[in-house]
Amino acid sequence: LSFFADQSFRFQVVLFLLFAFCLLSVFVSAYYLYGWKRGLEPSGDIPSPDCDEPKIAPSRLLPLKPIKVVDSSRTDPLVLVFVESLYSQLGQEIVAILESSHFKYLTEIAPGKGDMPTLTDKDRGRFALIIYENILKYVNLDAWNRELLDKYCVEYGVGIIGFFKANENSLLSAQLKGFPLFLHSNLALKDCSINPKSPLLYITRPSEVEKGLLPGEDWTVFQSNHSTYEPVLLAKTKSAESIPHMSIDAALHTTVVQDLGLHDGIQRVLFGNNLNFWLHKLVFVDAVSFLTGKRLSLPLDRYILVDIDDIFVGKEGTRMKVDDVKALFDTQNELRTHIPNFTFNLGYSGKFFHTGTDAEDEGDDLLLSYVKEFWWFPHMWSHMQPHLFHNQSVLADQMTMNKKFAVEHGIPTDMGYAVAPHHSGVYPVHVQLYEAWKQVWGIRVTSTEEYPHLKPARYRRGFIHNGIMVLPRQTCGLFTHTIFYNEYPGGSSELDKIINGGELFLTVLLNPVSVTSKRVRRDLAVYRRQGWAQQDLQVTCGPNLPIHAKLS
Repeated sequence: LSFFADQSFRFQVVLFLLFAFCLLSVFVSAYYLYGWKRGLEPSGDIPSPDCDEPKIAPSRLLPLKPIKVVDSSRTDPLVLVFVESLYSQLGQEIVAILESSHFKYLTEIAPGKGDMPTLTDKDRGRFALIIYENILKYVNLDAWNRELLDKYCVEYGVGIIGFFKANENSLLSAQLKGFPLFLHSNLALKDCSINPKSPLLYITRPSEVEKGLLPGEDWTVFQSNHSTYEPVLLAKTKSAESIPHMSIDAALHTTVVQDLGLHDGIQRVLFGNNLNFWLHKLVFVDAVSFLTGKRLSLPLDRYILVDIDDIFVGKEGTRMKVDDVKALFDTQNELRTHIPNFTFNLGYSGKFFHTGTDAEDEGDDLLLSYVKEFWWFPHMWSHMQPHLFHNQSVLADQMTMNKKFAVEHGIPTDMGYAVAPHHSGVYPVHVQLYEAWKQVWGIRVTSTEEYPHLKPARYRRGFIHNGIMVLPRQTCGLFTHTIFYNEYPGGSSELDKIINGGELFLTVLLNPVSVTSKRVRRDLAVYRRQGWAQQDLQVTCGPNLPIHAKLS
């Protein structure tokens, strides 16, 4: 009898424990279900955002942990770039930015399976940063290489930058394998804004929304409820409709996301498109700086000199009139509200003064009445190419006539800067030019587009010859043959590309010192009315760059 009583007691205990386990399971399930729901639909427990904060898809539920400080002493300042191929467009754009910034890099074809490049040399890490042109190549690495790379990143504090470019075969919604991060792809977006609380911002300055459509309809946005993910750039959908398969209806969606490393100890920055959008270029530069602890970083200050060549030169019908001169002066004053002491630097050839129509000659006179408002530098008197003349005295005579013209019209002659027409004789070096410059003008500085090669422009360098410093010179897309708005090759949209994220934008962004040349004549008034001059220097709300104009 006691045996049956004992068995009955044990059975009751088992039933009680089973009931308790079931009850605990219900509570645990409810907790996680509630926690997931909180990540998608913020409840009253979460503090309401400030009035000036945008409504965005929630990216964190937990308080942020301290971000691990990058230990730069354990790695070399070298970037490892994994590309799809040596000729892929995005890969070339990444490399171009690194080269323009003078950052050392190593390019490798992204392995799916096979050997990973050697990551360490004795006790030092070979790379300070890893960049993947296609983040899926990283996500889908074989287990051995993935573990090898992740261990390296954790041990040496190395971050990863990755890009996801959707195509027609991309899933509309998917989870990034191995990460608590969801991707929604092939979207058309508009009105991009910057998260002012993003810790990686350096050059990028959060301010006004970049209004308008973002380029392309193949954007990817990121969604997560994990505390490790922080939005950097956000945008609205083109149609202002909710995204299918997305569990929440947020006004703004994350197009660039920062992984703070709270998930697996590795910091990352992921882009939902390529670098065609100009803000992506800014954030990419900031991401390189942040993830390397500012080892691979450029100073914030920018010094620019804008040369306007060939003043007074040009056939009738193309020269500056009174309205153009006034537009030049007014544009300079407008730019000074953004750039202290900004002053156009005018290059003149005196022989061509008063050789236009009556209206153009009046423009010449008005320009000289503003002589103290601009900086001036000498071309050759007759716009001759110095390398064609081997007699130094002939070159000196040309310079002397130009100097006499300058003195007669009150143009300063002691600036110490000159530019040869067509950069002739600067490189390859024409010795007679340098000697005549020093003899007549006392020249200390010149510039050229030709050293060591004209293209690509990012390879241009400076040098010193015979005591004269030769600075690398850039262009802005305005030349003697492209002075009219309606005749610009490729149309105005092509010029806009150069300005908005193109070659000119990158010139100012990636070069602490820029000497830029342009030719401006009859269409300058239109140029000014369109606001191009201001955009020309990218004096916008985007870059956090103090820009200075200096000639010394």
